[in-house]
Amino acid sequence: MTRSTTRSGRSRAGALFLALAFATGWAPSGLASSAVESAGRPASAPLPADPLVETIAPVAYTSWLAALHDQREDLRAAAAASVETRPAAAPVAAKTKVKPTATRAASTKAPAPRPTYSGTDRFWIPSLGMSDRVHWFSCTRSRDPDNYIYRWGCAGSNNVYILGHAYGVMKPLHDLYVRGGLRRGMVAIYADGSGHVHWYKVVSWQVVDPSQVTWAIASQPVPSMTLQTCVGKDSQYRLNVRLVQYKVT
Repeated sequence: MTRSTTRSGRSRAGALFLALAFATGWAPSGLASSAVESAGRPASAPLPADPLVETIAPVAYTSWLAALHDQREDLRAAAAASVETRPAAAPVAAKTKVKPTATRAASTKAPAPRPTYSGTDRFWIPSLGMSDRVHWFSCTRSRDPDNYIYRWGCAGSNNVYILGHAYGVMKPLHDLYVRGGLRRGMVAIYADGSGHVHWYKVVSWQVVDPSQVTWAIASQPVPSMTLQTCVGKDSQYRLNVRLVQYKVT
C-alpha cells in the first residue's frame, strides 16, 4: 500500500470517527467542558462526558451517610407513632367572663367629705363658693359700707337682711343674676351670734330703685332672709333676693 493510500485511509477513518463521536454525543475532553451553541446562544447544560473516556467513580455509601439515613427514618417513624397514639383533645369549654372580686372601696375613690357649717356670724352660699364673716351694720350708720358682708339692723322681724358690694363680696351673686343663672331653690346658710345655723332657699327676687326699700326690709310671717347688692351699668339699681328658712342646725 502506498503512503498516499495510507494517509487517505487514515483521513477517512478520522472523519468517520469524528462523525460517530458527534452523533453519539461524545466529544474529546477539550470539547466536553464547552457549551454547545444553538442559534448563536450557549445551551443550558454542557455535553455529557463519554464514560469510556472519563470514568467517574460512584459516591461511596459511607457509614456516616448510612447512619444519617437511619436517623432520618427513625425520626419519621417516631413522628408517625406520636400522631397515631396521641389522645384526642378534650373539647374546649366556652370561657365565661369573671367579674373582678375587688371590693368597691378599692376600685373607686372615697367620696369627698361633706362640708360642715358652724361658727358664729358666718354666711355661705355653697353653690357660689361664698364663705364670709358677717359684720353688723347699724340702722343709724351714715358711713358707706366697706367691702364686707353685713347684716343690716333696719330690717323687720323674721328678716335676716344681708348686704354687700357687687364689685367685691357679693360679686358671685351679682354675676349669677346678670348671666341669668339665679334660680329658686338656691341655698344660703347663716350662722347667728349664738352659733345656730339657719338654712334658707331662694323663693323670689326683684330689681328696684334704691329708694324702694319697703319690700326688702318688711317683717316676714316666717323666718326669712333678704340679700341685697347693686346691679346696673353704674350700680344704679338694687337686687333684692328673698329666701325662706327650711331648717336650723
